[in-house]
Amino acid sequence: MSVSRYRLLALDVDGTLLAPDGSLRPRTIDAVRRASEAGMRPVLCTGRRYRRARPIAEALGLDTPLVCNSGALVKEPGSHRTLWRANLDGGLARRLLNLFDQLDEPTVSFTDRLPDQADFRVVRKPVGRAAFDDYLSQNEGHAEVDPHWTTRLDGEPHYHLCAIGELPRMLEVETAIHERFPDLVRTFVQRSPRYLGTMCEVLDRQASKWSALLHLAELWGIDAAEICAVGDDKNDVPMLEGAGFGVAMGQAPDDVRAIADHVTLDDDNDGLAHLIDHVLLR
Repeated sequence: MSVSRYRLLALDVDGTLLAPDGSLRPRTIDAVRRASEAGMRPVLCTGRRYRRARPIAEALGLDTPLVCNSGALVKEPGSHRTLWRANLDGGLARRLLNLFDQLDEPTVSFTDRLPDQADFRVVRKPVGRAAFDDYLSQNEGHAEVDPHWTTRLDGEPHYHLCAIGELPRMLEVETAIHERFPDLVRTFVQRSPRYLGTMCEVLDRQASKWSALLHLAELWGIDAAEICAVGDDKNDVPMLEGAGFGVAMGQAPDDVRAIADHVTLDDDNDGLAHLIDHVLLR
């Protein structure tokens, strides 16, 4: 069995681990297992909520912490314990929500609760916006509907806010956020093939997949140079830039591929398995 020089293998989920139809290919499962046997710790890093990330880790046979919500939350799947969370300052959260109101954009706020509890809040449902209502309908039963949650910000922490709509509008929202709060927040505008709309995600400036990975690396005594990170989208850029070996999937946008140390095959051609078998463990 080959031994890799990298001790932590950070893996994006959609577009990296999962096939375009959302399935896990047997070759991918086997490759991740081989990486683990070679001394690498595979860690899933995803924009998904904890509820939707945990079954993928289980299918892969992984019990390592999960980096969720684009890096704003790290959870331990066995105990559901929160290891790290990048909370938005209460005053900043209130000002962000005021801006969303001014822009007439309904907002999702993700919660940090047990898997059998609601994991995001909305003021109402449906809201009469096709993209937003599509998200709500596909997550039926997972939303806490509270008409007053935006006025009560002293309870549970807020760490991940999100608007959902058409791409041009979400880009406008992102611009407005950065004009109002320069250097205070991190945003990602991206679309999952699962949903009709594009999401404009807002996190604290310190939140990213890379920040979360550094927290785990410190706990495990792993240097940044010993991390291999693999991804295909804008929210993967900080970890691709920071890792000792940053790998972009073949289908990644040009600007993501441009900052990577290596570009593997696309997900249609088992790019992750090819990377593990022919680059990391050769």
